[in-house]
Amino acid sequence: MRTSLWALTLLSLLGVAVGGCQPMVAKDKFDKLDQQWLDSQQQNRDLTRRTKELEETIGRQNQQITELQNLGPKRLDKLFYVTGLELGRRSGGLDTDGKDGDDGVMVYLQPVDRDGHVIKAAGEATIQLYDLANKPDENMIGEYRWPLDELGKRWAGGFLGSSQFSLMCPWLHGPPAHDQLTIRVTFIDYLTGKTFTAQKVVTVHLPGAAQSAQGAAATQPALAPTSQEAN
Repeated sequence: MRTSLWALTLLSLLGVAVGGCQPMVAKDKFDKLDQQWLDSQQQNRDLTRRTKELEETIGRQNQQITELQNLGPKRLDKLFYVTGLELGRRSGGLDTDGKDGDDGVMVYLQPVDRDGHVIKAAGEATIQLYDLANKPDENMIGEYRWPLDELGKRWAGGFLGSSQFSLMCPWLHGPPAHDQLTIRVTFIDYLTGKTFTAQKVVTVHLPGAAQSAQGAAATQPALAPTSQEAN
């Protein structure tokens, strides 16, 4: 029907009349009108296709919304998310240059789920190192932060419970005065928005500690032998 109307329109523009033909529109103008009509038809087809795709997308999204609403507030129970924070047993002093004394502390951070399994969780971490033998206003000897993107790069997954974030904390002002340090970690979980903390006391190796220990042992008086040793 549309084609017939378009043909009639073209005929009228060309001035077709009974008994003769007196063109009133030049051929180039006719070709231009014809191309415009073809373009409009293509645009209509494209618009129809995009409308159908949009309706299908909206339908899928509505279905997903309905499924989430049916789960209700218990939907988090279906997911694996952080419920606690642990520090790996190998967290402690680290020697990076092979010289006497540790050069910092390596912290192995392990977010765990409700089953106690270590999981890679999106979040940010802050580590504080304390030398509690110092004065109260001088006992924090370092603070280190890992935003989301940087923390993700520190993840290493493996077997036998070795999945963890490995975070190196070099000395900021030289080795501490004492070898007993407290590591305190704060982790903000991006999924739940909750904050988790963990801390651990570790022993680090200070430069000259071996020589000091040997010197102290040499200056200690010898113990008197027991009766069994005397025999």
